[in-house]
Amino acid sequence: MFMMKNSIRLRLILPAVIALLAVATSCNEKKETTDIIAPKPVKKAPAAPVKMQDYTHSEDVEWLGKTYKVVISRSVDGDAPVFDDGTGTKYHDNKIHLQVLRDDNTSFFERSFNKNSFSQYLEKKYLGSNTLLGLVFVKAEGDNLVFSVSVGSPDALSDEYVPLSLVLSRMGSLTVKKDVHIDASTPDVEDEDGV
Repeated sequence: MFMMKNSIRLRLILPAVIALLAVATSCNEKKETTDIIAPKPVKKAPAAPVKMQDYTHSEDVEWLGKTYKVVISRSVDGDAPVFDDGTGTKYHDNKIHLQVLRDDNTSFFERSFNKNSFSQYLEKKYLGSNTLLGLVFVKAEGDNLVFSVSVGSPDALSDEYVPLSLVLSRMGSLTVKKDVHIDASTPDVEDEDGV
């Protein structure tokens, strides 16, 4: 009778043990699949055109026995179309405002420039993919104030630009000289024309 009870118990338990073993072994098996799951491509929105930082710089200059204030401001040229620098990056163009004030704060000279102001010194394809980078005061020399102008790549990592020299006479006339030296403190004349 004791044997019979164990045999009945064994018959009752044995199917449960077999079922548990089957479940345990099926969990360990890796099922092979040929399905490839790839993320859905996400379309990137085009980046907004890049703007170079605006700035304003002013300094007092001794010229013709008097003190003048030179004020130079760079800002985005809202009238110019956005351009591509050749790498696919789009940029806003710049404009630079130059003002020379007398010691009584009246204006001796005032004018805004953009890259087209210097187009006769630049190749057309160069002009289309570059911008007016900067204008800086270099020195007062005799009857003239000498400035350095650069037109080039707006990419901060690029050192590509065309240097020009801008000369303002005591009569208020401008002359542009192509600067063959990179150093703005020693401009040299290659071409000369009024602007």
